[in-house]
Amino acid sequence: MTGSRAADLTTGQRAGLHAAVRHPRGHLPPSVLVHDLVDLVERGLAEPVPRQPEGAHTRSPRCLITDRGRERAAHEPNPRLILVPCSSAKAGLPVAQAQEMYLGSYHRAARRAADALAAGTDTHVLVLSAKFGLLRAEDRILHYDLRAGQHGTVAGDVLRRQAHDLAVSGAEVTVLAGKAYAALARCAWPDLYHPLAGARGIGDHLAFFASLYRPGRQMDPPAGG
Repeated sequence: MTGSRAADLTTGQRAGLHAAVRHPRGHLPPSVLVHDLVDLVERGLAEPVPRQPEGAHTRSPRCLITDRGRERAAHEPNPRLILVPCSSAKAGLPVAQAQEMYLGSYHRAARRAADALAAGTDTHVLVLSAKFGLLRAEDRILHYDLRAGQHGTVAGDVLRRQAHDLAVSGAEVTVLAGKAYAALARCAWPDLYHPLAGARGIGDHLAFFASLYRPGRQMDPPAGG
C-alpha cells in the first residue's frame, strides 16, 4: 500500500480488526468508534452489515471484516492487555466504580504494577472479576463476595464475549494474578503469559509486583520452588 490509503491505523482500528479475525462471523466489536469504522470501510478493510428487518430484536453488528482487512490485520501488531484480579476486600457500598470497590492490598499492588508496565504505551489494563468478568476502572458494579474458581464464577463464554466487545480478544495478554485467575483468563486467551506461574506464594507475588515499580524494571518471573 502506498500514499494516504496506507496511513497508520488507530489503536482502536487495529484492535478491532484483530478481534474481528477471531470472531466466528468476522464481526467488528461494538466498542470500535463510528468514525474509525467509517474509515475502515473507506479503506476496504471492513464492510457494513446489511440492515436487519424492521422489528428484529437482536443487536446486530455494524460491520464485518473483509479479506483485505484480514490481510492487513496479519501485518499489524496485536493489542496488549494486562489483567489484574479483583479483591475480596471491598468498599462498604452497595454499588461503586471498580476502582473504588476493590480495596485489597494484593489487588492494589497488582494494579500499580500493571499501570507501571502500561505507562506510555497503548497497553490496556482491566480487572478480571470472578463475578462480572472484564471490568474497566470506571465500570460500576454491585458489591459481591466471590473468588475465581468458586461456584458462580463468570462463565468462559461470557468472558469471551466481553473480550470481543471490548476489542481485546486478539490481544497479547499478561495476567498479574494467582493461578485461579490465570485459569479463568485462559478461557478467552489460551496462550496468555502468566509470569507468576512458578511463584511459591503471596510473598513472591507481592515482591514481583514491587519490582515492577522500579526504574529499569524487567518482566522477570519469580523462581519456582
